[in-house]
Amino acid sequence: MQHDAPATTYLVYRHFYDPKTQQLMLGGIENYLLQLARLLQSEGQRCVVVQTADHDFSACFQGIEVMGVHCGAYRGNRKKLALFQFISSNYNDETDSIIFGTDSYYVKNHYRRSIAIQHGVSWDKPASNSVFGFIKSLLNHQKYLNYIRDCRNLVCVDHNFVNWYRTYRHFPAKTLVRVIMNFSAGAISQQQLELKWQQPLAAPRLLIARRFVDYRGIQLAIAVVQKLLLKYPKLQVTFAGEGPMEGEIQAAFAGHPQVQICRYGPDEALHIHYQHDLVLLPSIGSEGSSLSLAEAMAAGCAIVSTNVGGLSNMIIDQFNGQIVMPDADILAAQLDYCLQHPEDAKRMAFQAHATAVRSLSLSRWQQDWRQYFMQLGFDLRRVA
Repeated sequence: MQHDAPATTYLVYRHFYDPKTQQLMLGGIENYLLQLARLLQSEGQRCVVVQTADHDFSACFQGIEVMGVHCGAYRGNRKKLALFQFISSNYNDETDSIIFGTDSYYVKNHYRRSIAIQHGVSWDKPASNSVFGFIKSLLNHQKYLNYIRDCRNLVCVDHNFVNWYRTYRHFPAKTLVRVIMNFSAGAISQQQLELKWQQPLAAPRLLIARRFVDYRGIQLAIAVVQKLLLKYPKLQVTFAGEGPMEGEIQAAFAGHPQVQICRYGPDEALHIHYQHDLVLLPSIGSEGSSLSLAEAMAAGCAIVSTNVGGLSNMIIDQFNGQIVMPDADILAAQLDYCLQHPEDAKRMAFQAHATAVRSLSLSRWQQDWRQYFMQLGFDLRRVA
């Protein structure tokens, strides 16, 4: 029997929307879920994001319904139980779907249309060499293995997680696993790319577009930039983002007018990358396939990256970028190589752009998701 009302897909996440500022929270996962909600709406779905909140609320962000659920006595990841209970009270298993925005928020269920998204290994941050650090690492491995133990449908954003999981366990036979790499929402044109590199690195500009937190390698980036400025005092550097380590960046480069700090929204990402020639991604842990890297490639930047997580799924060393160990001296040496060999930097930037256009586009990502839904037997435009 057909119904006029569209089916509902519930997207479950910890903190998607800030009701005080009425803005999307800044981050790669939030942007990923925003684009997924838009895709679902374009396929005729009613999409509702359900998130934790200090008090119950209902809001609309860019046409997407957002429901905030007060989680009462639940703490930490157990808040997901309150979100799941809220959805269960309204859920129609004949027509509706549920997508857990991260595997850590997955709740075991028997719904026919249930998916979890795994956003990359996040527990690989450098640990101490103590016995306590080793035990803590083992416990983290066990915890994340268990998150998807009962998950029937799983989308991963990189192959790094899939390989990590296989070293410990076989994926259950009932689990349909698909890797859908991250994306850039847009890309500069070939004409813009050629114009950008018309005079390679004549006035070089370096961008570090990251959240200002330790595991994104901000301390490494500070050390790298300090080394480069000794040799290239006219190098223009931008730290773009926000976070608790902003004060450390300001203190390190006080009196260096060529180093700037700025913030930007998701819709400005391509523009700010286009204004820079070189990009440094200095992460030391917790990377899936990186939105920031995809945006840098789509903007035709020459990229130097650490070999962490899903970054290694996106860069082939010396072809479309340089990928090395997370070490300040090595990273500085690779950027110095680009500055000394601008034609090589240009060649890698062009290949990075081609990679983004052909493999990391939003249209490719949307098509991958549509195919996954079809593989699961989801009829998005119709209800049972």
